[in-house]
Amino acid sequence: MTPAIFTFLGVVAGAVLQYFFTRHLENQKHYRGLCTQAYTDYLKSVCEQAQLAGQAQPKDIREIFARTADAKSRICLYGSATAVEAFAEFERLGAMMKTNEQRRAFTKMVAIMRTDSGSDRGVQIESLEIVLMGNHGQTAKHSK
Repeated sequence: MTPAIFTFLGVVAGAVLQYFFTRHLENQKHYRGLCTQAYTDYLKSVCEQAQLAGQAQPKDIREIFARTADAKSRICLYGSATAVEAFAEFERLGAMMKTNEQRRAFTKMVAIMRTDSGSDRGVQIESLEIVLMGNHGQTAKHSK
């Protein structure tokens, strides 16, 4: 009789532990998904702003800025502390990409967002800068 009770208790304990671990992992997965979506939405809105620079209608500009503000607020909610700090540094510098320092801050922020989104593949900041800003970022970097 005693082995049956211990077996039953072991099965119950295993089921309870499995439930809590599964729930914890699902919560982490959901949170990471929200965070990644916020990062993606922000980067998409930055690209839209760059694409429409100088030729957008006021209505389009308002919509893009609204999506940007939404993504920023979700980054503040779901982003890691390091991502929010990198974002704040980019904002302190004017949230533009006119200077080398601004471009570097933006690129660093994107690198941190990559890491937060689960990418364990390291990438060189210089490579990200070329992909994000083309030769403009590299040319400015080499002209120091």
